[in-house]
Amino acid sequence: MILPRFGNYQIGPENSGLGPARQSPVTSIWPKLQTLERIPMLAIVFLSITVDLIGFGIVIPLLPFYAASFGADPLAIALLASVFSIAQFISAPLLGGLTDRVGRRKVFLICTALSCIGYLGLAFADTLLLVFLARIVNGIGAGKISIAQAIVADCTTPETRARGMGMVGAAFGLGMVLGPVLGGLLTGPDPLNPNFHLPALAAAAASLCALVLASLRLRETLVLGQSAAAPRRGLNPLAGLGSIGKPALVLILMHFSVSYVFSQIEVLFPLFTAQRFNWHAFEVGIAFACIGLVVLAVQGGLIGPVTRLFGENALMRTGLLGLAAGTLMVIWVQDLPMLALSILLTSASFAFINPSLSSLISRAAGIDQQGLVLGMSQSMAALGRVLGPLQGGWLFQAVSIEAPYLVCGVLLLLTLLLALLFIRRPDA
Repeated sequence: MILPRFGNYQIGPENSGLGPARQSPVTSIWPKLQTLERIPMLAIVFLSITVDLIGFGIVIPLLPFYAASFGADPLAIALLASVFSIAQFISAPLLGGLTDRVGRRKVFLICTALSCIGYLGLAFADTLLLVFLARIVNGIGAGKISIAQAIVADCTTPETRARGMGMVGAAFGLGMVLGPVLGGLLTGPDPLNPNFHLPALAAAAASLCALVLASLRLRETLVLGQSAAAPRRGLNPLAGLGSIGKPALVLILMHFSVSYVFSQIEVLFPLFTAQRFNWHAFEVGIAFACIGLVVLAVQGGLIGPVTRLFGENALMRTGLLGLAAGTLMVIWVQDLPMLALSILLTSASFAFINPSLSSLISRAAGIDQQGLVLGMSQSMAALGRVLGPLQGGWLFQAVSIEAPYLVCGVLLLLTLLLALLFIRRPDA
């Protein structure tokens, strides 16, 4: 028996295995369909996202130093991180809702192409304004992360979704392992004469490879008719909030809080280590690679069995507590061993939080709203990455280099309290 193509037909008892899709793809023969059709699609998504995120990892540790070469101060560097996230905040829910209507594949390819264009713009920028414009294009292209999560939701059962979401996180971890090392090597060991253009070109090449791979191998995963009723919501990125249930809204708010905090850690880390330990781009790149190794180990291997043992809710709460502790530790960091312990605690905790939150959010969403709700989640996370670096940059410059970490630690404890009060059921 030849199985019908997943994008055009649905196998199930009501249509004898052939005919237009009209129901949820979770049927009595789900394991067989998952093995034969959908597992390869997860592998293609993983490879595409990994290659593209290697480009992201190449560039992200170098951006503060690149911006500083144009005369940017800490607040301007925080603004540079924010414009990326503003673009993602506006575009992610619109792109997610669009995938619910026209399918995942086309929009995924467009976003990957935009990433390539953004990195090329960064490579040839000769003013700070052009650097900002390039990051805006990259921010729009970052909408592919929520699309990848929607593809995972299409291709997994609720019980296996955390592991599937961990696959996207593992791709991020692998990109952050290889990318910063490549970026540091391409920048060169001489801090007085860094080459910032070559890493950006390498990032563009990585995105181009991801685009070619996805173009050749990625197939549509949205079942026809599954989300045909998804409404059009115009250009307001927050318009979809009114149609999302309370459990999903609370989880999305928590995603905002975690992103608000972790974006500050990410953006301020090069500035903090430059002041405290006199680090440059090469050392920061190595540290980011270590963070990527931790994320890869957790989300690429540990997340599945640990989720089965303890559940997504318990992992999320434990991760919030660990992230708060690791963030508050920075206030007292004076030597490299203590810094390493803080990095290990924060990166491992974040690696447990992210797929658990994404899985819970997906499970709290209706099957016809996966793209919209996951896109809205990424949008609110992007808003956190807008406001977080702005607040952190101001506190870093106007108060002290430890002040942002104190504020973030307190906010994470409040987020943990929110989880304890409102997130009780394992399905959100």
